[in-house]
Amino acid sequence: MSPRRKRQASELERQHKGTLLSESEHDHCDENNDPPASSLSESNGNDVSHDPLLSFYREHCIYLLPMLGWFFFSGCLSLYNKVIFGQDYYHFPCPLILTSMHFACQWVFSYALTSAFPDRLGGDQVKNMPWDDFLNIAIPCGLVTAIDVGLSNLALVRITMTFYTMVKSSSPIFVVISAYIFGIEKITPALIATVLIISAGELLTVMGEVDFDLIGFFLVLAATVMSGMRWTVVQLKLQSHDPPIKSSIAIMRILSPLMFLSMVMLSVIFEQPWNKLGKSSGTDYFSTFENSMHTIGLGLIGGVVAICMLLCEFYLIMQSSAIVLMIGGVLKELTTIFLGVSFLHDELNRINSFGCAVVFSGVALYKVSLQRSKAQKEYDTCDTSAYLDYLNEVDGDSGDDNYQMNTNMNALEIENIAPLENVLSDQFRYSDDGSNNSDDDEIALRSNNSFGSSGTLSKDRRTKKNRNPKSKSSSKTRRMHDTNGNGAPTTPDSTELQII
Repeated sequence: MSPRRKRQASELERQHKGTLLSESEHDHCDENNDPPASSLSESNGNDVSHDPLLSFYREHCIYLLPMLGWFFFSGCLSLYNKVIFGQDYYHFPCPLILTSMHFACQWVFSYALTSAFPDRLGGDQVKNMPWDDFLNIAIPCGLVTAIDVGLSNLALVRITMTFYTMVKSSSPIFVVISAYIFGIEKITPALIATVLIISAGELLTVMGEVDFDLIGFFLVLAATVMSGMRWTVVQLKLQSHDPPIKSSIAIMRILSPLMFLSMVMLSVIFEQPWNKLGKSSGTDYFSTFENSMHTIGLGLIGGVVAICMLLCEFYLIMQSSAIVLMIGGVLKELTTIFLGVSFLHDELNRINSFGCAVVFSGVALYKVSLQRSKAQKEYDTCDTSAYLDYLNEVDGDSGDDNYQMNTNMNALEIENIAPLENVLSDQFRYSDDGSNNSDDDEIALRSNNSFGSSGTLSKDRRTKKNRNPKSKSSSKTRRMHDTNGNGAPTTPDSTELQII
């Protein structure tokens, strides 16, 4: 078992023991008519965990710095791409070859970081990965990502940054379409309504664009299609990989080499940089050593800004919730539009402003419906009625099954499904401490890819065939709701969480 899953199992065991201890304390205090110690500490104001200001900071403000970093570096990268590639500004003649330098920076950075921290960031996992597994992830994901970024930068040569952002925000349409094609997502009325809203907003945005460029529009539209395809392909390849890749930096190390090579290949095919940057081109980008260092420095600046943006984004993905990412994504796009209007003097009229508002409303609706769909799927994986039937099957007594189910479910944090999905890839069981007796009840929660194909928790029961039904009292002393002489639950010393 991986170290991450061992830590999760240990955390669940500690929480389970804490639940038993708190129940024992509560029962003991009820017998003596004394309030529990926790209530005394709360009444004295000594429990800082219930401080509303501290709780608000931990739940919301702790993500403020990486969120601001995400907004800042994303805005800087958008301004950088427009100023360097735009035909009204610096107008570098080979956007693709300069973008390949950004991917080269990501390759070097991810390789150095995963090599320095191989256990924590997954460097050993990538190093020991078979070539067929590596290429199965790197080729499709890297190629689609390179096409997406390349088309986006080519579009910025011809259209405004504001119009580019508004069109690119319609990517949920193509995420839904590609997910349906690959069998990941089902088409629902909510998704259809979302697609129609975003499409209507996109139409208003195009109609209201002052400096409309048809080629630039088709370039950014193709980039948006590839963006939707990219997220679907990445999800499909990474979710099917076993064992899961440890960190986002390791994923960057896998994808960035193919992204770099794909971008260089596209540049060779479409840009032919030797004709536009060489001495015969009449440009000064590489005419002298000083100019060459200046050109390379431009590429390195973009690569560093892109890495900083990705680090902030990866931190939010790993540490925050989907709601934080949803709100942050919409605010980031609005920030980009604000920068385009403020610094690049992009024009907005009433029509495309209203279209922009409609697009972002559709995007917000899409993300909310997606989050609700995920929550419903996670809830459906817990079939408590089937679990109650199983407990009744074990001992033939349904009177105490609600208590046992609640105890076991609390021990596995069934209310918080997110860590449960990761932990249940191993097999858990409750049994006596050090007991190998086949007569003991073993309640095992098994999972195939975290959950059974029917969407419920799979169950396994191993009992002796010729078990005496009259020995139920002896078996009850070995179950989770055991009681000691005082009628309180047994201490954690007599029951422990074991990993099969």
